[in-house]
Amino acid sequence: LIFESKTLSHQQIVNKAIVACKEWESAQGTVPKPLYTKATPHRIPDLTADTVICHTDAAWNKEHKVAGLAWICSTPDSIEISRGSSLQRAVASPLMAEALAVREALRHASLLSYKRIWLRSDSQGLITAINSNLPSIELYGILSDVDSIVSSDFNSVSFSFVSRNQNGLADSLAKACLCMNPSGLGL
Repeated sequence: LIFESKTLSHQQIVNKAIVACKEWESAQGTVPKPLYTKATPHRIPDLTADTVICHTDAAWNKEHKVAGLAWICSTPDSIEISRGSSLQRAVASPLMAEALAVREALRHASLLSYKRIWLRSDSQGLITAINSNLPSIELYGILSDVDSIVSSDFNSVSFSFVSRNQNGLADSLAKACLCMNPSGLGL
C-alpha cells in the first residue's frame, strides 16, 4: 500500500492476500470446466495392438526445487518402444513434479505419433485429480496443457494409478535424471 502511504504488518499483508485469494476462487464459478473428455477414468482401456502403455514418474529435490521427470513407453506385450527423461527447475511440490512428468510423457508420445495411450502413474493424488476433472489450483496450468495435448494429438487416452512396485523402471529413470544434476544448476 505504498501509494496510499500506509504501512501494514506482515500478518495484515498475509490476511489481505488470503482474502484476495478467496475472492478470486469464488469469482471463478462453482461449475468447473471438465479438463478431460477422452479419458475413461474408472476402467481399464481396451488394449489393442496400437495401444502404447506409458509409465511416468518423478523424483523431487525439496531443497533446490528441482525434479527429475521420466517416462517409459511399451507395447501391450511389455516390449519397451521408447523412453525419455528431463530435469525441471522451479518445481513447487512432488505432486507438481508428477504432473510435469505426465505432460512431458504426452509430448513425447505426440512427437512419436502414438494415437492410443494408457498412461500409468504411481501418484494416486494426480490420477484422482485428472480423472475427477477437478484439478487443484496448483496443477491447473499443467493439467490445462495436458488437456490441450490430449484433445489435439490422440484418439484415446486413459489415466490409471499403479503401485510403486509396478512403476520401478520409471522411478529409477527419474531418480537417475535427478542424481545427474540435483541442484538444477546450469539448466
